[in-house]
Amino acid sequence: ATAFLAAAPRRRPPPPPSAGGGRFGDVVLRLSSETPQAAGRKRKRQKRRRSGGGGGDARNRMRKDELNGLVRGLGLTPVETEKKRSRKDSERGEDGDGGEIIGLMGAQKEISLRTQLEFSRNGHAVLRSFLSPAAVSELRLDLVPYLTEREIDAWRQKVEVAYDSAEVAESCRTVEECIALLKERGLPALPFLQNFNAWRTLPAVRDLCLSPIMGHAAATLLGVPSVRLYQDSSFHKRPGDGPTPWHSDARMAPFDTSRMITFWMPLRSVPVPEEGGTGLLFVDGSHADFALPYWNGRDGDEYGRLEERYGGGEGADGGGASHHMPMSVGDVTVHAGWTLHCADACPPASEGGEDRYALAITYVDARAEIREDAVRAAVPEGEEGGSDNDDEGPLGDNEDRWSYREWVAEVEPRRAFENDLVPIVYPPPR
Repeated sequence: ATAFLAAAPRRRPPPPPSAGGGRFGDVVLRLSSETPQAAGRKRKRQKRRRSGGGGGDARNRMRKDELNGLVRGLGLTPVETEKKRSRKDSERGEDGDGGEIIGLMGAQKEISLRTQLEFSRNGHAVLRSFLSPAAVSELRLDLVPYLTEREIDAWRQKVEVAYDSAEVAESCRTVEECIALLKERGLPALPFLQNFNAWRTLPAVRDLCLSPIMGHAAATLLGVPSVRLYQDSSFHKRPGDGPTPWHSDARMAPFDTSRMITFWMPLRSVPVPEEGGTGLLFVDGSHADFALPYWNGRDGDEYGRLEERYGGGEGADGGGASHHMPMSVGDVTVHAGWTLHCADACPPASEGGEDRYALAITYVDARAEIREDAVRAAVPEGEEGGSDNDDEGPLGDNEDRWSYREWVAEVEPRRAFENDLVPIVYPPPR
């Protein structure tokens, strides 16, 4: 995957404007022949014109409204100036009712127009210092022991994906039995171990996933009025784990939507790929490549030559992939549901490879509907209405089925719905 990276040009900041006018800059001194009395009357007239019953403020508001209208016309969200808040209010969260992790996050984060444009154009962006180091530390303290305790679940999920069978996965009683079953499938080294929906158990993760700060950021970048929490995923990439293949998250979810976004946050700093960094790599603009699935189906040969398709093949000058490494603690990447992304292999411990933990939180447009095939896929094997009795089978990949099967069968397809396991988080409930 590293060979597919395009060296992104670094833009230098524009030089400061020339001072001009000699050592005093643009200041021009003018002599006046006015008498002091005349000058005083002139100042009073100017002051009255400036106050003018609020006319100047009205004109400023009008110009601001016109500008915001243009921004909305482009499908973006205007950045509003936030009123200054007390430290006490910030520690309580946006709605004054957040948990400890919200206090560690601080005030609501406004997403700049530049970031919105980058996300819309490329399908991914980075939010530098989006979380405080203290908030990330709190997450790590809770998540690492949690993932250690539930390691067998992560292995069973890999078995279920490999065999497309929940029964086979549940038959694994130990990690060793899971490894043996995966070897029977001839699978290469795993790219990572993954656990879902820690927010239902860990208070720190729950407070973060349900916070209006995260929901506001997701709604702004997606350009929708409300968002639903789909899931959180905790990733453990161990020394020696293989590369994460190119994929898009929306192929694994049960929704029929293009409005999906994932916030990916490493729990420790990530160096550049040349120094062993295993952050996410993205294909610029792939979220808008409608030709790929339309002309090539879900599993056509074109998926095996993505490097050539996006300009990163052998001998190509440049390429279409990019990344946001290095990443400091608190930096977060965001990518759209249909954006192709991957990650490099983790070097073995003998070569300096270290455990990499990351938390990914995914939101969708609250109006997104559930597909019929996703509901059928959640029916237990052998029961009526399940996808094993369906000639077509599920349309999406089965990677996330472990996450959504608990609730999706309760939802009527192609209808608006409410469910406590996939709650609407923005606007925050009142």
